[in-house]
Amino acid sequence: MPAGEGGAAAAPGVVVLGMHRSGTSAVCRILNLLGADVGPEGDLLTEYDNPTGHWENTTLVACNDRILSAFGRSWDFPPWPAPGWEYSPRAERLLPDLAEAFASVYRSAPWVWKDPRTCLTFPLWRRVVGDGARVVLVTRHPGAVAASVKRRDGIPALYTVGLWHHYVRAAVAGAAGLGVVCLRFEDLVASPDVAVAALAGDLHALGVHLDGDPAAAVASVRDTLVHGAPASASLGALSARTAALLDALPRRSTYFRPPTWREPRWVRPALTAYRGQWALRARAGHPLRAGWA
Repeated sequence: MPAGEGGAAAAPGVVVLGMHRSGTSAVCRILNLLGADVGPEGDLLTEYDNPTGHWENTTLVACNDRILSAFGRSWDFPPWPAPGWEYSPRAERLLPDLAEAFASVYRSAPWVWKDPRTCLTFPLWRRVVGDGARVVLVTRHPGAVAASVKRRDGIPALYTVGLWHHYVRAAVAGAAGLGVVCLRFEDLVASPDVAVAALAGDLHALGVHLDGDPAAAVASVRDTLVHGAPASASLGALSARTAALLDALPRRSTYFRPPTWREPRWVRPALTAYRGQWALRARAGHPLRAGWA
């Protein structure tokens, strides 16, 4: 069966895209409580840094790591692939295994899938899930993301903001042409009932019909999701333009047209400057600490 044709991959489903520590776990759990399948319970990742669960599948996390490794990189030192990389020989060799893995995880629809790495790898996964998939793009203030990642992993704030730029730009570009719902994490925490109702309504308008428990979905949102990470004003100048572009995205798009913007020139040199430390840990099999997903 060709990738993206038939089975759960071609049925209505939702891919949650967002940088690490941006609230994607909370959104995935909300959609699960609203009625979307998250895959086998025994395959879900749980680690010390998110006791309520990451709501991501270890099978597909391993697939994403395999994609990144095939291009010589990892989640914490991402690739800068050339346009059309998803049709390269390296990508083509991975495609059958990715389709098989996805079909083994999701056997019913609607489904929801979350893994921040997918921001980087989504062009290839689109060949598996098809253009009928919907995207929920979750954004969070980059200063808060940097503080949360530093608290969890000890990664310097400048490095994390560079990762944030790279991840969100890749996610926005990768969702071009799909049905997309944009959700700010801060809005979700401030008014869970309003945000959950809007999310369910927007997905319904895009053809994803969820018949779960809205009250349980709202109740799953707690202040503790913030992980005690305040936003850092000192990083504002490095991320203000990109943050403004994200804030200006339409809440719902039937056919998403991403804005055009260039990654700031400082991002790649900043990430490269730290490459040695993180690459050594990656080769050792533990890029940061235990629980780095």
